[in-house]
Amino acid sequence: MVVVLFAQSARALEVGGLTLPLDCVLGESCWIPNYVDLKLGKGVLDYTCGDASYDAEPGAHHKGTDFAVRDMAAVKAGVAVRAAAAGRVLGVRDGEVDVFYDHTQASSVQSKECGNGVRIEHAGGITTQYCHLRRGSVQVTAGGHVVQGQQLGLVGLSGQTQFPHLHFQVEQGKTVLDPFAGLERKAACGVGEAPLWDRKTLDALPYQPTAIYHVGFAPGKPDRAAIKAGALNSLDLPKTAPALVVWAELFRVQAGDLLEFTITDPSGTRIHDQRLKIDAKKAYYWAFSGLRLKQVAWPSGTYRGDVRLIRGEQTFLSTRQIEVR
Repeated sequence: MVVVLFAQSARALEVGGLTLPLDCVLGESCWIPNYVDLKLGKGVLDYTCGDASYDAEPGAHHKGTDFAVRDMAAVKAGVAVRAAAAGRVLGVRDGEVDVFYDHTQASSVQSKECGNGVRIEHAGGITTQYCHLRRGSVQVTAGGHVVQGQQLGLVGLSGQTQFPHLHFQVEQGKTVLDPFAGLERKAACGVGEAPLWDRKTLDALPYQPTAIYHVGFAPGKPDRAAIKAGALNSLDLPKTAPALVVWAELFRVQAGDLLEFTITDPSGTRIHDQRLKIDAKKAYYWAFSGLRLKQVAWPSGTYRGDVRLIRGEQTFLSTRQIEVR
């Protein structure tokens, strides 16, 4: 029975049969900060002819699609990683710690950059790889067979990574494949004529040139470590909070982008408005803006913080509400 499932998977892959490799909704609980870099050597080129990728190292290119989750609270809650197609498990690694990587740790992840991970073989010489899984979460063993959608582990922060995410990589032999571009593509830009994703998954993964993926409030200058830990996610504020500050984390900002923060009080009055100009392209960006308490207390009720990124004619918006009591 396992062999039959494997054979069916091979035919499905040929016509685009890969399903979403984790449990999330793009733009709500996960985001794609980096796609496969289709330009070999220096410079980057994603499947839309944009630059949502990076050079992994001198002479190398990013070989997978990164699905980021919001913060370490999401990692702790558990985001399931699933087999994108049926196949045979070639290898696994578990036991690597979940920690924000910096270059001083290079020797500790040498040859283990993927961190905890799983590699699966499919027919036709196609393999899929799943990297940066949470320590202790891997549920399959080398040599075993998996069905499409079977849980492999959980999203983590292991290996060479600076944000919690799943690195999903597809290869045929030694050739890296972009599941959006597919095996063959006539046009230079855009989704290929035969993408590897199935239609449902492809429709669920529209290209987004930027993402305001994490927004919240704080009673003063926010602590970045607390934001990354998810410690400020459910924060409501007392009426005597010394300040009302809105903070935001973003992926892929460009020089010249405008970042606008507004705060609206319970009466619907806009009480704060600030616009910042971003001066350089950055893969990750965070900022905050707010106002200090100048009266005895803030009026009780629901406050709304809006964060807008304005890029030419495009506007991207993320909103967060809190209660002040």
